[in-house]
Amino acid sequence: MGLEISNGSFTDFAETKALIKKVFMRFEAPDYSEEGVAHFMKYLDEKLPKEIAADQVKLWCGKKNQRICGVLAVRLPAHIALLFVDEAYHRQGIAKKLYQAMQSELAPEQLTVNSSPYAVPIYHKLGFHSNGEEATTSGIRYQPMIFNREDAGR
Repeated sequence: MGLEISNGSFTDFAETKALIKKVFMRFEAPDYSEEGVAHFMKYLDEKLPKEIAADQVKLWCGKKNQRICGVLAVRLPAHIALLFVDEAYHRQGIAKKLYQAMQSELAPEQLTVNSSPYAVPIYHKLGFHSNGEEATTSGIRYQPMIFNREDAGR
């Protein structure tokens, strides 16, 4: 069965959150301090649900066989807050398909992300470039990155 992409909702938020936590702990937490891991978990458990409910964050979920295998969250108007794909589905183009679905719906001229060190090459493939030096805030390491639609056409 192929990949089905839809807007995420609270009906599958528990499954979405479980996927994010699993992938985060496997691939990103090793690069973060205890403070960073705690800060991310607090965001996921407390702040993200409020942002979604207030329509400040929009979710796209990728499903295969009725199970969520990837998620993309954008803090409106145009900042990627989360992009996670289950390890079993890595290198299958799911992140790219989620990204394309978001782009076709929002069509932002410019898009930003604070990428984890692990995801920098993935964002490069999506057309982002570094926008400043790597930084750490509240124990979370990130590389500021930016996508400009105008640059992508070149």
